[in-house]
Amino acid sequence: MAQLLERIETYATCQPHAIAIHIDDERIDYKHLQQQLEQKAMQLPDACKGQRVGLSFNRIQDFVVHYLAVLHKGGIPCVIDPKWTEARLHALYERYHIGFVLNESGIEATSYQCDTQTRPLLHIGFTSGTTGLPKAFYRNEASWIASFEQNDALIEKTLDERCTLVALGPYAHSLTLYVMIYALFYGRTFLGQNNYNIQQCATRIASLHTPCILFLVPTMVYDWVRHAHQNSNVTHVFISGDKLSSSLHQQLKAQLPLATIDEFFGTSEASFISVNRNQTAPLNSVGTIFPNVDIHIDQPDVNGVGKLFVHSAMAFQGYVGQTPSMWIQTGDYARVEHDVLYLHGRIEDMMIIGGRNVYPSVVEHYIKKLKGIEDVIIVKQPHSKFGELAVALYIGACTFHYQTMRQQLAKVLTRYEIPSKFIRVTTLPYTSSGKVSRRLAQQKYESGDFDE
Repeated sequence: MAQLLERIETYATCQPHAIAIHIDDERIDYKHLQQQLEQKAMQLPDACKGQRVGLSFNRIQDFVVHYLAVLHKGGIPCVIDPKWTEARLHALYERYHIGFVLNESGIEATSYQCDTQTRPLLHIGFTSGTTGLPKAFYRNEASWIASFEQNDALIEKTLDERCTLVALGPYAHSLTLYVMIYALFYGRTFLGQNNYNIQQCATRIASLHTPCILFLVPTMVYDWVRHAHQNSNVTHVFISGDKLSSSLHQQLKAQLPLATIDEFFGTSEASFISVNRNQTAPLNSVGTIFPNVDIHIDQPDVNGVGKLFVHSAMAFQGYVGQTPSMWIQTGDYARVEHDVLYLHGRIEDMMIIGGRNVYPSVVEHYIKKLKGIEDVIIVKQPHSKFGELAVALYIGACTFHYQTMRQQLAKVLTRYEIPSKFIRVTTLPYTSSGKVSRRLAQQKYESGDFDE
């Protein structure tokens, strides 16, 4: 039996009335969580054992009970996004041999059962799949326990063990699922929402009598500083998805003056890679590398910049149907100095302007530091002489003159790194993880959606 299930069973006895799951107005204590998962497990057919079971629910509380029930039965939960289309679902069932589908209507067998799985798995997750069919990957319990231990080491030792962990995304987002299992593993409370509303969340947190730890992505931070109020119950904030601008970090700190703010760099596959506490790491870095993470920079240039590979006990166990590799390529260019990690952008995003490599994320970092800039994304434009040019799409308090921007950026960027155009926009397209979508921004720019 998984350690997670053993611990929940123990908590059901030693702290039966402690709240395990708090979603909207519904609370489930550990005693009733144990009863419900056992009841649901008994209702599952024995044929589920060793099989992949797709879980698709509209309510988080229903998902987590059935997730635990499938584990209890010996099956492998497959985390399905309920918003996926029928065509995508059937393609996933077929490609990854998902033998059963479990949802509000009950359980149904598919025609795609696989050989009985014996490897110890917590679940099978999926990448976001924004440009194609999502890729399935294995996640075992040991890797997340390793992540929990690193996460707990960052939390103040004086913190009440029965604190509340808060994540507001849907369960299909790896961060929300991680926080949910993290809370249950240590006998804490997981607080979430079926329908995202930051104001309701802030009000609920203010009414609690326990310390709260927030797990947010940058878009949620934007919402928090605009719609929430100062809150002394929040003792810690973990940010995942993208680095906060210094101004947004300051606004969040003003709203949550007692909170420590840790910004993670990582991926769904690699888990945590580095952390930046209260933005004390060097400004153009993503923080200090975790002590249990090994880094390899492949084919570094004269500045030490190369392709980033990661190895750690926190990493996933490979993509389904592929031979796992000891080292995970993150898809980033990076360098390391004194155990601090510096990113130089996604491999596919690198631009070549006049024969020189330009990393858009580095340029964006310095633009975000300019007063009045809220967010920015660099897109590209073909050019007959230079090959391509950089164009900055930004959200800001006012429209800046090109020469003003150029003069300020010339202090920190080379001539070919400075964008050839700066276009103020009202909105930018975001991914579900809170990052600006470069792909969608590029498409919108090419289709003329952004006025110059």
